[in-house]
Amino acid sequence: MDNDIILKLVACDLFMEGIEGLGLTQENIRVLGTARFYFQKHQKVRKVYSSSICDKAVELISQCQVIQGDNIDGEEINKLQAIEGIDPGEQVLIAGTKNETDFYLGTGDKRCLMALGSRKNLDEIRERLRGKVVCLEQVIWRLIEVKGFEEVKNKVLPARESDLALKTAFGSGERATLENVRMTLEGYIEDLQEKSQGLLVDHLLLQKEH
Repeated sequence: MDNDIILKLVACDLFMEGIEGLGLTQENIRVLGTARFYFQKHQKVRKVYSSSICDKAVELISQCQVIQGDNIDGEEINKLQAIEGIDPGEQVLIAGTKNETDFYLGTGDKRCLMALGSRKNLDEIRERLRGKVVCLEQVIWRLIEVKGFEEVKNKVLPARESDLALKTAFGSGERATLENVRMTLEGYIEDLQEKSQGLLVDHLLLQKEH
């Protein structure tokens, strides 16, 4: 999981529910070695998220595994470094999946996914990731199925300003309806699926599997 999706789920107080909704536990989750510093010290993060949210993120990832350097393919990192729109953290996450037989890649970085979908020299990486990427909108969509709309809405509303898709989907506040929220989330999911050339897991499949 990248830092962005972690922070946004924590801000919504839905981190544990989110990973459980995917049939996972904290012990299954692997995070960047820089995540703790990023949450605690990065100025951009501190401008958007409160200290309590950042501290909670640090507490939660302490129960997760850290991606180890020996699991990262150096040649793939070099290839990804040349691609505009894929930041160093995403490079490590992507390269870290090369030696995994079964994984999801949880990310909130849409620029990264669109870059992966548009570059011709990334066919091998795209093939490995196809159907394996989970975006924030899919996690929220899944939680609505599992927890119910009202419970999710009540948690997302106070934090919706932290993400454009959540702000759009839940923009009506207390008047937001299940039909409109699902329609908006599915619109974002379908658009990203197209732009990434099919990297996202089929969110309908998530419902069937769990």
